[in-house]
Amino acid sequence: MPVPLPLELEKEIITLAIDCIQQAHSLLFVSQRVHHWTEGLLYRKIVLPNETIAISFLSSLRIRSQRCSDFARGAVQSLCIEGNVLLGTAADILSLCSGTTNLALWIAPSDFDGTTNPLLRPLNDLPLTSLSLSISLIVRHTQFVSLSAFKAFSTVTRLEILNAWVLWNSTIGLEYLHGLTHLCLHIHTRRTKPELVVSLLASSHLQVIVFRISEDIDAVQSFLESNSLSDSRIVLASQVPTAWGEFGGDDMSLWKGADQVVDWRRTSAQGGSAPRQDGLLY
Repeated sequence: MPVPLPLELEKEIITLAIDCIQQAHSLLFVSQRVHHWTEGLLYRKIVLPNETIAISFLSSLRIRSQRCSDFARGAVQSLCIEGNVLLGTAADILSLCSGTTNLALWIAPSDFDGTTNPLLRPLNDLPLTSLSLSISLIVRHTQFVSLSAFKAFSTVTRLEILNAWVLWNSTIGLEYLHGLTHLCLHIHTRRTKPELVVSLLASSHLQVIVFRISEDIDAVQSFLESNSLSDSRIVLASQVPTAWGEFGGDDMSLWKGADQVVDWRRTSAQGGSAPRQDGLLY
């Protein structure tokens, strides 16, 4: 007579076997206990490309929260909100998904005209470790802003800022985010001020600095060299952010790829070829 597997082992096997969202969805109907195991996986990483889908997702969270008040907080770990999603909708989603650690806010910046920004409170309450956003979502375009004044950035170790104007007139206080280890910004040879890059390079806590570029790579490398900005921690990347995968860890591929490049440079004396990563230009 076959001996049944322990439930914990069965759960582990099923969890490891799922590598795409379609598989997770099909397993929802196997049994009640498998439904319970896989439902959380479906919500672990969420991509919301527009307002219609965001509203639908918000409705599904509210329904599930009636059965379990902490469902969204415990289930959603990585979240990408993009396209035409409204600030109010994004704020409502962040309020429910209060356990999110990896967040990409790729929605249109807005001028608040003195009104209360609905994003600030839920954003500040998240235990974020990885964040990608346009800071125009939370502040006006000004050189006097310091991100260290916002609680949301206090726990972030990996930060990508989409605004091209950062490093034109200010570092926006990036050097004061002492928990930051990985940073991604835009660089332009005719707009970026070298002295501002110098202040970032002086931050010993920064292990990797990715610069997105829209110019010829040779021109950017010449700019760095002529201004004594060459640094083994700097990795050049294409201007377009890495797309989030539908399942798994593709949202972190920028940092994983940059880490591999920087690690290879540190050990390059041992020989071997530089690792090739999509979107990274070196």
